[in-house]
Amino acid sequence: MRSRGYGLPAAALLCWAAGAWAGASYRAPFPPPSEMRAPLDGAGGDMLALALGARRAFADLWFVRLLQYYGRREVSEVSDQPGHETHRHRVDEHGHVHCDHGANYGKGDYPRFLPMARHVLEVDPSFTAACLYGAGSLAFNMERPAEAEELLNYGLKYSPKEWKYLTVLAAIGYSKAQDPAAVAEAIKPLLREPDCPVMLKQLAAFLNKRAGNYAAAAAIYADILATSRDEFYLRNAERELRKLARGPGARP
Repeated sequence: MRSRGYGLPAAALLCWAAGAWAGASYRAPFPPPSEMRAPLDGAGGDMLALALGARRAFADLWFVRLLQYYGRREVSEVSDQPGHETHRHRVDEHGHVHCDHGANYGKGDYPRFLPMARHVLEVDPSFTAACLYGAGSLAFNMERPAEAEELLNYGLKYSPKEWKYLTVLAAIGYSKAQDPAAVAEAIKPLLREPDCPVMLKQLAAFLNKRAGNYAAAAAIYADILATSRDEFYLRNAERELRKLARGPGARP
């Protein structure tokens, strides 16, 4: 009977040791609070998100804020250049003029873009679409590939097997080599994914057209028309399809 008495403490000790080992080896799917770089106007909301276990809802909110921030022109003035009188141009802090339509759409400095995009992942690192949108915008619209790679590598830290991040990293590498056909081919697997940002679809269409793959470009523009709700991308896709129907190099 006494041997049973000794057995209970031994079993409890084994359970404690097993629990301690499991706790030491467990890796939380979310970044720790100490890793968050919350903007001053969002720290309270992040604390609430952590306390209520509502990371995903707050990540959606931060992503909307990122879209609103990126959707604003930084500074603009009317252009007097022939053919550009009907819309406004943006002037950055260095005095450079940027055209906010066509190939230059989405360019700009936007100094808060990277920290805001990273913060979405700090709140919820499983938000793959937000990371793809942020990295694609940084690399291909704002021409800041190093920051795009930083964002993707942060995403890979918590999703090391996410092939979509690796695909965009490869595309960034090809873009540095100024190989539009290779970038378009690298992005191609993403286009079939439901969470592929329309911005990446338009980039793939533009690169295919530039590389002479007009049928592929037309198919992507048609997909944008069928799936997107963004007026800018819809208008651009309609315009490009009309041009492609008239033949390569046609003007509106």
